[in-house]
Amino acid sequence: MIVAGLGGGEGVRLVLESEEAMLLSELADQVDSVLLLGEPSDPALGRLLPSAYPDDAEASAEFSRYTRESLVDGKRQAAQRVRDATAVQGDGIVQIELDQSEAWGWLTFLTDLRLILAERVGAAGDDADDEPGDLAAVDEESGAAASETRDDYLRAAYEWAGFVQGSMLEVLDPTDR
Repeated sequence: MIVAGLGGGEGVRLVLESEEAMLLSELADQVDSVLLLGEPSDPALGRLLPSAYPDDAEASAEFSRYTRESLVDGKRQAAQRVRDATAVQGDGIVQIELDQSEAWGWLTFLTDLRLILAERVGAAGDDADDEPGDLAAVDEESGAAASETRDDYLRAAYEWAGFVQGSMLEVLDPTDR
């Protein structure tokens, strides 16, 4: 992946291998699924839509009643824009040019993605001994190996999404060092 600025600080150009584009598209599907189908008790959904008043259930429910739908809609739209831009036809290189507004939408998606992945691999909590969350059922025969493989994949996706996010931020908001 290569992230470069468009002329005059007008946005970002992403140059992706087709496999990277397909991965982003699949991850956007997964973010959308969590938002659309996630159980209220899902900790990842709690990270995406935290309680505004954690010590006051009634006030939190009232706040959620007025804001949740628009927050979910905005996050789903960001995931859809990533899916649309990464629709790949064939092999090779995919170039995506994003203006400033579109790039900040991608950053919203990448933040949501990383929050979900962090929760799934247990990197999100205050307790370093958190158990990784379940993404899929693990059968007993291959339980530990499948769980480790899944967690390795999720950690790699988390780190890669962080690289993409950091690269985009450097282009959008460069700092003189």
